[in-house]
Amino acid sequence: MYITLLLDVEDIITPEADDIARDVAAILSDQGVCATFCVVGERVRQWVSRGRADVIDALARHDVGTHTDLHSVHPTIVEYLAPVPFDEGVEEALRRERPAVRAIEQVFGVTPSCWGGPGNTWGPQINEAMARLGVPAIVYAHTRVPDGDIHRYCGTLCYPAGHYAGDGDYHDDAKWERNIARLQDELRKDRDRGLQWSEVFLGHPSRILHEEFWDGQNFSLGNQPELEAYVLPRRKSDSDLERALGNLRTTVQVLRDMPGIEMRTIRQMNALAAGGETRALTHDEIELVRPAIQANVRAMAGWVILPPDTNVEPIWRQTDERLNTLERVVLTQ
Repeated sequence: MYITLLLDVEDIITPEADDIARDVAAILSDQGVCATFCVVGERVRQWVSRGRADVIDALARHDVGTHTDLHSVHPTIVEYLAPVPFDEGVEEALRRERPAVRAIEQVFGVTPSCWGGPGNTWGPQINEAMARLGVPAIVYAHTRVPDGDIHRYCGTLCYPAGHYAGDGDYHDDAKWERNIARLQDELRKDRDRGLQWSEVFLGHPSRILHEEFWDGQNFSLGNQPELEAYVLPRRKSDSDLERALGNLRTTVQVLRDMPGIEMRTIRQMNALAAGGETRALTHDEIELVRPAIQANVRAMAGWVILPPDTNVEPIWRQTDERLNTLERVVLTQ
């Protein structure tokens, strides 16, 4: 079974978060492991303006995807997609997401391998927009096929959300030990039931550094403060940070050495999938996964960043109308 280690680099208000992104990338490289980092476009532009070639170089040793252009700055993905028809939503997604794709292309010299939504939000218009921008895949996908695995929806490769390593707990030895034991057990079960691929979300580097997320106190419930009013997240103590990075390192070692598991980035998986076979889902298979997809889309309304009156039902209807595009991807061994 293949697994991909994924991380989200998203804190656009705290300059000290630059160092932790670099350090986490270096830890992975030191273990001989390549991960996929989904990076907010504004972060890339900030690294350039701050002269942070060290951060760029560290992440360039890995795979880079896009994590939207501005993440939690309003209007977010759901806010700008839900009120409009599908075609208009595609055009709006192109306008708002193109800057992140271009920033990654200009700075890292590659088109992003994937698009990952902020706060686990998304809309089917994103799949169409990414295809037009040359981004071949969606990660943390809300869509599903029976048994869960790589698939296509609206023609775009989709990698469903998988397993969470617990980024806020790396500094707590007891919680980390429980998390790593759970993670190994979940991956063994995936491997033993014949899953082709599974995701391990290693977390947010900024959450390893800080006690809370950067956006919660600033953008929750539709709030949009001025730059000078931003509330910065609290930094963990030096001892907690050292412990967290040590446990992250061990997590990577454990996953790397698990029998029957091979690590691949999303970019590498895209190449494997390109040579695979696609099989359209039957009507019965679509009906089987429809409730799970509906639940995934409706759960987006729970993201604390969204205004309390956010209605995701239009996104679900647009998703449902296109479920006949679901295709299972069978990799060539």
